[in-house]
Amino acid sequence: MKHALSTTVALGAIALGAPLALAGCTSKSDSTGAVSVTSSNDSCELSTTDATTGDVNFKITNSGSKVTEFYVYANETRVLGEVENIGPGLTGNLKVQIVDPGKYTVACKPGMVGQGIRKEINVTGDAKEKSQAPADVNAAKARYLDYVRGQTAALSAQTATFVSNVKNNNLDAARAQFGQVRTSYERIEPVAESFQDLDPKIDMRWDDTADGKDPFTGFHRIERYLWPPQANEIGDATGQIAPADAANAKTADTPAEIAKIADQLQTDVNSLKTEVDKPNFEFDTQLFVQGAKSLIDEVAATKVKGEEDRYSHTDLWDFAANVEGSQTLIGELQPIIEAKNKTLMNQINTAFTDVNNAIDKYRQGDGYVSYEKVTAEQRKELSDKIDALSAALSQVPGVVLG
Repeated sequence: MKHALSTTVALGAIALGAPLALAGCTSKSDSTGAVSVTSSNDSCELSTTDATTGDVNFKITNSGSKVTEFYVYANETRVLGEVENIGPGLTGNLKVQIVDPGKYTVACKPGMVGQGIRKEINVTGDAKEKSQAPADVNAAKARYLDYVRGQTAALSAQTATFVSNVKNNNLDAARAQFGQVRTSYERIEPVAESFQDLDPKIDMRWDDTADGKDPFTGFHRIERYLWPPQANEIGDATGQIAPADAANAKTADTPAEIAKIADQLQTDVNSLKTEVDKPNFEFDTQLFVQGAKSLIDEVAATKVKGEEDRYSHTDLWDFAANVEGSQTLIGELQPIIEAKNKTLMNQINTAFTDVNNAIDKYRQGDGYVSYEKVTAEQRKELSDKIDALSAALSQVPGVVLG
């Protein structure tokens, strides 16, 4: 996942590989001058922990058995760049433009969960001027930021109603609202995920808790309370509820405890809105032009498998929101893409139409059918269309900034 916001650091990320998940890292030197990272299931090592201001290149090799991700952070929490979906045996490349000397953090994330395996790097050299994006790209980014602020405002307001329903035991109303209240968050997920202190609190899953060793908070903790795990849903298969998760729910999901979780959710959502509303808030250009693909890859990575909303099975709400957010971002870039590669823009529009039509088949009233009702064959059809859209969107950064 995807996304950087910073007033001092700019960066770009290009993933060369596929699948999703995480692993560790083991070092090898690279003749091209890149910092070599080898990601295994339980380690993350770099060929060097020293770098110089300017473009810093990383070459990530996944030697583990799980899909891995690699992140670069400023102040240990702000995402500056990332490579996702590096499958076992595959590699990914990341170029980060770091303009200020200082201490930075990198992380391999085995299994795509938790804080990952972190290392500190030391960047020396003179402070540099940040590379400037073309005027038309900056204008598109400014328009997109207006959209992001509108979505965080809606998220804050809708969360207030949702939290009130949860705390006042209006649980049917809270259940009915669950898919909708998360829509604004899912539309801007690449931006939200750049705040590594807030995103886990708001949108973490049980998988991120190390089987309950870390606190389970946010929307999905409340989702579990609203839809308590049923015996036929418990198991170790993808999309099922882990036995430890179900056992924890029986003892931990009390009305009093969930009221605290709900209050914290509102606080965290409001904090996200505050950060985005700051006048100096900046969405890095490279991450902006990659954001449309990042949103679609969110669906491809775990959501199509039913892992995201495993208690409520409201996954199709998330699918639709990710696609809407991606399409909005592409809409801001469309004039630029059309001027440089009209054929690609036509391919992207066609792929969006195919994905939207596939999701719309499962509409029911003002929402969507339970994802449980979508068969394995139908999920495969959705997955194929999402993959085709992702492939088309992968060309956008090169066209827009090339």
